[in-house]
Amino acid sequence: MQLTDIGNFDRSGLGQQARIERAPAVLGTRKFEGTLRSTLKKSLGLSRQIMWPGASAAAHVINSIAGDTLVKVQNVQLHFTWNLGYIGGTARSGGVDRSYGNRICRADVLPAGSEVEYIMERSNFKLLSIQFDPRFLLRSCELEHPEDIEIIETWDYEDPLGWELAKIIYKECADEAPQGFLYSETAMTLLALRVVRGASAHIPRFSVSGRGGLSPTLLGRACDYMMERICDDISLQDVATAVGLSAGHFAFAFKRSLGVTPHAWLRRQRIDRAKRLLRDPTLDLTTIALTVGYANQSAFGVAFRRETGHTPGDYRRTC
Repeated sequence: MQLTDIGNFDRSGLGQQARIERAPAVLGTRKFEGTLRSTLKKSLGLSRQIMWPGASAAAHVINSIAGDTLVKVQNVQLHFTWNLGYIGGTARSGGVDRSYGNRICRADVLPAGSEVEYIMERSNFKLLSIQFDPRFLLRSCELEHPEDIEIIETWDYEDPLGWELAKIIYKECADEAPQGFLYSETAMTLLALRVVRGASAHIPRFSVSGRGGLSPTLLGRACDYMMERICDDISLQDVATAVGLSAGHFAFAFKRSLGVTPHAWLRRQRIDRAKRLLRDPTLDLTTIALTVGYANQSAFGVAFRRETGHTPGDYRRTC
């Protein structure tokens, strides 16, 4: 199915901090930022993007694409592809051709300023395009200076955890963030950490994973902040800022303190509150979903079942 709906919408009180865009530009097409020339002809089955301050992730199902394009990379970019039938062509950078070769999957990491020519045979694949600007990387990795981040071109990026995070981000983009922006932003932050550690010309001077947990005061402040905004789709950066930490430091330290990620902790609190609300027969499921911070009844049902093993309706009938 060709998607024609185009536009942006916010899902919370975050204003323009995090948002979903429908039908974003595909890598190498004329509307994609940094495209110098393009003859690409495409047919899309899906196209969605989540945007945060300093970062974005776009998920596409490409039914067919062919032609050639030259792109000058803006910011740090990661491109993950999954073969849906056939993917052929080459990516040319620095005078070197790298063939897609109909492989099952492939990922590349490109620093700002790279020039890549893509020559595509008629291909069918899923694509996740991620962009990080320096402020997002500095904030996520708890670094102070841009020179601490020196990403090198990495073709055939093979980090297993990076790929798992990419799968999570792709699904959240494609499904329009059903688990909330806190979940997808946490995955983006962790992927930023992996890339800076694994695709840098030198080892950055930071050690987020070596830190301990949060102090009781900071932990309490973070939990209070999330509970006070339980009906909002809050961001990881907002919670981290509330306790004076970088997003990467906060995510690791919170999990070390409580054994779960901030998103998982907040989901548990939301479901616990939803259980109490389900005992009131005058409240419909959509009202309950919105009250505990879910965009719709479907997203609420998925989260409730994940946490309890039951649907909200089943729980209501037995409580």
